[in-house]
This record gives sequence, C-alpha cells and structure tokens, in this order.
Amino acid sequence: MTVLYFAHARRITGVSQEEIPADVPLSSGDFWEKLLQRHPALAALRTSSRLARCNDFLPADALIGPTDEIALIPPVSGG
Repeated sequence: MTVLYFAHARRITGVSQEEIPADVPLSSGDFWEKLLQRHPALAALRTSSRLARCNDFLPADALIGPTDEIALIPPVSGG
C-alpha cells in the first residue's frame, strides 16, 4: 500500500510517500503498528491524525487493502 504523508507527518518521516508491504487487508490498528515500526516518532500523531482513502476519512473499523493509497492527515491549523 502507498502511504502519503503531509505537514508534521512528512517532517517526521522525511518523505512525502512510501510503500508499506502488506499481503492482506489490515485493520487501522494493524496499519498504525506497521507505520510505527518504521517511524516510531509518528506515535505522537496517532491519536490526533486521521486516515483517508480516496479523499474520504476512514472509520475506525475500516479495513485497508494491500493496494490502497492512504493519506495520513495530521491536525492542521490555519487562518
């Protein structure tokens, strides 16, 4: 699956996107565990970030498929 990083998540990972290998669909919890294995510092964003697929935020119980493109959307502020 492809993961897209924005704002603070991009600064933490040092990349705007990367491939995360998965052979089967993952729960959002399993997805986060894979991310945290690669980028432990993302743990600070876990409770405040949202996951999105195809421009739609994912519900907590959604399954994420091996070919999905997932955007990690950290909290943002603006004015």
